[in-house]
Amino acid sequence: MIKKIQILTVITCILISNLLYSQEKEEKEEDLGTANTEFIDQSKRKDWSFKISPYAWLAGTATDVGTEQIRQSFNDLVSLTNVGFQMVVQARYKKWSLSSNLTYAQLGDQIEEGPLLIDFGVDQIILDTKLGYTVIDQIDFGNNVIRGWAMEATIGAIYWSNDVNVDVEFDSDLDIPGFPININEKIDYVDLVFGTNFRIILSKSVLLGLSANVGGFGIGNSSDIYWDLLFVNTFKVSKLLTVTAGYKTFTAKTTSGEGEEELKTNIKTFGPLLGISINL
Repeated sequence: MIKKIQILTVITCILISNLLYSQEKEEKEEDLGTANTEFIDQSKRKDWSFKISPYAWLAGTATDVGTEQIRQSFNDLVSLTNVGFQMVVQARYKKWSLSSNLTYAQLGDQIEEGPLLIDFGVDQIILDTKLGYTVIDQIDFGNNVIRGWAMEATIGAIYWSNDVNVDVEFDSDLDIPGFPININEKIDYVDLVFGTNFRIILSKSVLLGLSANVGGFGIGNSSDIYWDLLFVNTFKVSKLLTVTAGYKTFTAKTTSGEGEEELKTNIKTFGPLLGISINL
């Protein structure tokens, strides 16, 4: 009986030892060489890493066109949006990074103003592409606790495109000269932007991020001034998946026309955002 107990004890010890070794191995595989570079010691990171991040920006807008003010909540914009898609793709090599942030939306509505039937649509593309370099990386991984911060400087360009189509019909059996009316115009321009990103590591699974960009500067037909601010909280779920929640705002001021026809436009967009990142 005692011999059987000894045998069972030995087997139990072997099983526990194998389990602990397996967990330790998984932890090492989790921490070493994964693509979550923000949560890994610089000396143990892969040279190359890739990130795909679909997200949703729950934004509202405040637009001033001349003396007219237009205010639209997130619900207002959703009611106008037929198709919408937002995603960030990033490639990183050591201290260098290249990222593209794409927003695509098809907006449209039909309005009746007395006898007039107005059908409008807007195809919108915003492509924000940046090249970045990590200037400071003061993140300490000592004593099994991660703390510290890092800063990245960026330069890039934002491409704005709005393809506007408006159809106006007169709802009448009479033949009204000039109707129907069709207006099709594409408005596009590029803003040169400079920025910086700060990353503050609070633990092995929590990161705070802050980024700011400024650009436009009235070069060519670009914005007179453009600036944005982004604050995010990033939570590590696994070595392949992180979840992000934060808040973003941007302001773009433009001028069109000359002399008496000059028109100034001020667009401010703001709201919370939610996203996930697949780290490769």
